[in-house]
Amino acid sequence: MGIARSNSVVLAAVPRGVPRPDCFALREEEVPSLRDGDVLIQVSELSLDPYLRTAIVGRHLGDPVVPIGGVIPGRAIGRVVESRSPEIEAGTWVLAETGWRQYAVVRGAQVEPVRVPAGVPRSAALGALGMPGLTAYAAIERHLRPTAGETVVIGSAVGGVGSVAGQLARLSGARAVALVGDERKARTARELLGYDAAVVRTAADWRDQLARACPDGVHGYLHMGDAQTLDGVLAALAIGARVSLCGLMDQYNDGPRTMLAAGAVMRARAIVYGMVVYDHVDLAERHRAQVGELIRTGQLKLNEDRYSGLESAPEAFARLMSGQNTGKVIVEVAPPHLLS
Repeated sequence: MGIARSNSVVLAAVPRGVPRPDCFALREEEVPSLRDGDVLIQVSELSLDPYLRTAIVGRHLGDPVVPIGGVIPGRAIGRVVESRSPEIEAGTWVLAETGWRQYAVVRGAQVEPVRVPAGVPRSAALGALGMPGLTAYAAIERHLRPTAGETVVIGSAVGGVGSVAGQLARLSGARAVALVGDERKARTARELLGYDAAVVRTAADWRDQLARACPDGVHGYLHMGDAQTLDGVLAALAIGARVSLCGLMDQYNDGPRTMLAAGAVMRARAIVYGMVVYDHVDLAERHRAQVGELIRTGQLKLNEDRYSGLESAPEAFARLMSGQNTGKVIVEVAPPHLLS
């Protein structure tokens, strides 16, 4: 194909607290020659996820520290434009760990063809049908296990994981209550995602809002917020509640350690689980089939926060890590219709 150079986003400064856009820089890099077994991918849509904040500084499950000048890691959908792998043909749409790049050379054995139902956007493979969706599915299926009449509270309720988890809880017959950061997100939660109620956790009376939204207490809670939010929800647990600790956003941004209110857990005789999605890969096929059908039939809505151009990735990531996103964050590096 003769692709010699490509733009990428590299680390310009180690983030302190919430990342700023100037922690990153756009750089042109040489595209390496393909070896036997390699594929060259033109990136179409790049996924931005909160775990990348800890991955950058080497705190994500053993990932190495990203050095200054190093390309930011990340997963993307792209089209194979050249292949020296017998398993992957040129023209195939794939999922791969490309990093924040326009073009990436990846081992063919490390890519996965994109599989989504007919009529479902390919980008769903990065969100509802990808790692965020599997996280939500596993948390609901194995941790929270909602039943009809119970109340399930979802933190970061309109984000990549929360958007899916809340809809799955509602489809199980439970009441789904959204925890969100502002009124705009509360409207999205109720009007697009079908939550029964939304609580604005930044409001002075948010605990009173939560009590009104959960008159019988909280039977299931998916936590993806800060310590203050965790304390408030634990105080509202019903007897026999289940809690899934999925994300600690304040700690990602170098905040203080989150301490579990043991007394509240004991009072509710609650079960608390730690969620690491890689423990649940055995659910991946079932998740993809069931959630894919729900999306295809319109029972589960996709919620994406989209940005245009690789150069927008630093700003998009800074907004994500400061809680300003309103869905699964996707950066459109190259419009998909131009690659088809």
